[in-house]
Amino acid sequence: MFKAVTPPATFVAEAQITIPGSAEPGVFNVEWRYKSKQDLQAWIKAREGVDHLDSLSDVIAGWSELLDDQDQALPYSRDALAALLNMYPAAGRDLVGSYIAAVFASRLGN
Repeated sequence: MFKAVTPPATFVAEAQITIPGSAEPGVFNVEWRYKSKQDLQAWIKAREGVDHLDSLSDVIAGWSELLDDQDQALPYSRDALAALLNMYPAAGRDLVGSYIAAVFASRLGN
């Protein structure tokens, strides 16, 4: 039975980013901010002409299982996101895709 209640403000789902030269993607968990259908449509439309850092900062609340070059947990911050987007050119596109997939396909993992 489904009980229609207000969804939580955030949810955690896996994200994958392309690692140049690797057959396997980089995988880590992201705490995403929930958006209603109307807010999600507005976010998608507002992304046109906006860089990935600004648009992703709007939907990422945190992350885990992401390590720095010394194998230490890399805490989420806007600066850490900017560095990730700079190091991995496809990461912006991949993270947007991971967010949209998490919103629309969340039940597939359950």
